[in-house]
Amino acid sequence: MPRVPYQACFEQSQDVLFLIARRADGAFVYREVNAALLRDTGLSREEIVGKTPRDLLPAEQAEHLETVYAECFASGEPALVESIFDVPSGNRSWQIQLSPLRDEQGEVVELLGAARDITWSRDFAQQLHTVSRQLPGFVYQLQWSGGEDWRFLFVGERVEEMFGVRQAEVLADAEALLGRIHPEDRDRVLADSIERGQRSQPWQAEFRMRDRDGRVLWVEANDLPQRLEDGTIIWTGYVNDISWRKTLEAELRIGETRYRQLVENANDIIYTLTPDGVFSYVSPNWTATLGHPVETVVGAHIRDHLHPDDLPRCQGFLEQVLASGQPQSGIEYRVRHQDGAWRWHISNAAALRGENGEVEAFLGIARDITERRAMEERIRELAQHDALTGLANRALFFEHIEHIEHSLRLAARHGEKVALLFIDLDEFKPINDRLGHAAGDQVLLTTARRLIDGLRESDLVGRLGGDEFVALLHAPAGGEEALSVARALCRSLAEPLTVEGQTVAVTASIGAALYPDHATGSDALVRAADRAMYRAKAAGRNRATLAE
Repeated sequence: MPRVPYQACFEQSQDVLFLIARRADGAFVYREVNAALLRDTGLSREEIVGKTPRDLLPAEQAEHLETVYAECFASGEPALVESIFDVPSGNRSWQIQLSPLRDEQGEVVELLGAARDITWSRDFAQQLHTVSRQLPGFVYQLQWSGGEDWRFLFVGERVEEMFGVRQAEVLADAEALLGRIHPEDRDRVLADSIERGQRSQPWQAEFRMRDRDGRVLWVEANDLPQRLEDGTIIWTGYVNDISWRKTLEAELRIGETRYRQLVENANDIIYTLTPDGVFSYVSPNWTATLGHPVETVVGAHIRDHLHPDDLPRCQGFLEQVLASGQPQSGIEYRVRHQDGAWRWHISNAAALRGENGEVEAFLGIARDITERRAMEERIRELAQHDALTGLANRALFFEHIEHIEHSLRLAARHGEKVALLFIDLDEFKPINDRLGHAAGDQVLLTTARRLIDGLRESDLVGRLGGDEFVALLHAPAGGEEALSVARALCRSLAEPLTVEGQTVAVTASIGAALYPDHATGSDALVRAADRAMYRAKAAGRNRATLAE
């Protein structure tokens, strides 16, 4: 087929794109590739175009891909495949969408492949597997690509204990778990989750699910969303069984006698407050959870136990209960333990009214979530930082650029500048090939440390993946100062280091671009620095080049 119809798509796409044709002898060849593929793999066009899978990949991988290609040609239906490739930019995991292209007679003549690098997701899933074992519920990573396209990228092993479904079932078909959400809750849960995800806001919900035997469980889900450039949303979070708490809340409505029996034996803290915020009752579990004897708490104002920064929110929460006349839930705050440490609690509260309708007290149920908050912080850290070097990862780095774009425009009006350095190691792959991935990791760690040491605390350093790094320099005087910093980094990175008992030297090519001299938008600034980096490589490597 003619090349022209695909040209605009190839040039404009941020995803890796390639065309697969079938020769007369039945072999599949890569007929064309786009710039994104060359950028993300580090390969040249000559190394790919005209080659077969067997020319480029190990036999087992090539055979698997050829089988998928053949099925796609034969069925005329799209296909989705995941594979791991060793390329100059490193060992990468890819998700590939294959779409058949037909001629005027309707015959499939080519396949269009669109690949997305999901290495970060795979690496993160391995970290989640370790983290999930420390939680009472299960950790998950869920992806939504629009419509009914849901997919679990990771699910903790306790999902089988809670719902009787195996991890493999859930990973193969998201409906194996999502289908267990109670029909009366499902639409609300999914719609609210998508809405929060589209606004990049943390999500929390309580809802019912059924296990394999049909038994109804109440669960609590908490997650943090991440939006990709194509609109895909990935949530990272966890689910915990709260059936016992829901049962307790229902029982509280039965009567005072039953209420007291449950309260005295509850794991959560049950408390009542006077309308002006004085504790009139706390259950015995206060002492077990926070250490203070009950008699020292009753009669004290909440300000004597709550963190000063959280007190205004808690008072506003109680006012909301009073104003709405409805129970409120989900407020999180810190309470001082008897040993002086601050513990995180989450609380629900409702107004208790007398015979005349006046609010006589507030009834609350509080639970210690200190470990959950610490785990959330750990999950947030994992989601935003590179697992190997600890530097900001691609998502956090570009999120930072987007957040400061408004301040960049204001700074530009006063003549202030910001510089972006795009750093790519030269000849990194041979070290991996010769000394192994452990040696390659040591080189990357040393590179990260030298970049941090060579920049100011106000500058931001990130790792995009493989051997690509970026740095954001705040308020350089101009292009010469940015180049001076970049050249100093080149010298530092070129210093030999000992790896696996051998002395190696790795140089770097650095491209520098200034805002607003070379670009007036964050995306354009990145592209300008990227082009400058490739010019540095073309000029002989181990040097820094300023954007044109």
